[in-house]
Parts: sequence; structure tokens; C-alpha cells
Amino acid sequence: MGAVAQPPAELRTYRGVPASQRKAERRDRLVSAGLELFGTRGIAATRVDDVCAEAGLTKRYFYESFESLDDLVTAVMEAVLLDVAAIVVPVIETDGWRNPRPVFSAYIGALLEDPRLVRLLVVETHNGALANRREEMVELAVDTWLASDPGADKSPEHLPVQRLLAHAMAGAAGEVALAWVNGRIDLTADQIVDQLVRIFERITPRV
Repeated sequence: MGAVAQPPAELRTYRGVPASQRKAERRDRLVSAGLELFGTRGIAATRVDDVCAEAGLTKRYFYESFESLDDLVTAVMEAVLLDVAAIVVPVIETDGWRNPRPVFSAYIGALLEDPRLVRLLVVETHNGALANRREEMVELAVDTWLASDPGADKSPEHLPVQRLLAHAMAGAAGEVALAWVNGRIDLTADQIVDQLVRIFERITPRV
């Protein structure tokens, strides 16, 4: 009798779970471990061995999914940005800049509920391993806001001002969240949103 053909490696099962699914689950565990470590101790203080220990996996499985720690950093940031966008973009689409309170509530709420995000999005992009990508990420956030906002006036007369405001408020919200996480601001999330809305309304021209 001839040899029995074996299925491709990605289709082989172990305890009923295909290899491709097991690989995806291991990758998710590594990304979760990266978020925990990068968002608490920082990227510079984290090694591949640390990520593997946090994920409960060997280095063999780390390099199955990522070529280097930098690749994991990129994956973690992409996951974080997608998660934040999933929270904030629907609010922008509904309320827009003419009603900024829901937008600030969604964004500030996401950051204050998980201080690891503040470490990644603010601290690490200022002076950490992600500093060289800060401009790219800020521009992405601003473009997303303006593209999603039904109230954004995209005419040449008003779009530059709205872009400036988006940059200003993105920076302000990030710095405020960092100060809150560091214990420098003794206010509730709602009070922080109140003040950000006041700032926004004072600097926003009525067009």
C-alpha cells in the first residue's frame, strides 16, 4: 500500500485544534504580553525572554510569529490603535467636532481605563522606541478624525484650521491623560472631559 498523504502543516490538528488556529492563539498571547510589558515597564526595559515568560511560551514560538522585538512592538501598536479607533471612530461619525463631549469621553475613557495605553501612546512616542513613529501616528489620528467627522468642513478655507485644532486637542488629551495617570491631576474622568470641552469650544471658530 502506498503512503497515506499527510495534510499540510497548517491544517493538522492537535486535540481538535488546527495548527493555524494554535499559531494565531500563540501570536495573540505574545501581543497581549507585549502590551502588558511595554505598557508598564517600557519597551527599552523589555527583552524577548521577558515577553516569552509573560506569555508562557518559548522563544521558538516567539520567532514563529515575529522576527524581532521591534516587530512585536509594531504589532502591539497596531492592535492598540485598532482598539482605540473601534471605540472612538463610531462616536466621531455620530457626533463630530460640533459636539465634542462624546468624542473626548470615549477617548479619555479608553486611556484612563487602561494606563498601559497612556504609556504606549504618550510616553513611548515621545522619548522611547516609538519616537520616530510619533508624527506618523499623530497624522493618522488627525486624518481619521477629519475623514470620519460628518461636520468637518473640508473646504480649503476651513480644513487647515480644523486640522490645527485636531492636532492641538490630540496633544492636549494625551498630556492630560499622562498627568492623570502620574497622579498630577486629581479630577474624575468626567471633570477632565468637562475641561477639555471648554478648551475646545473656546478655541474653535464657529463656521
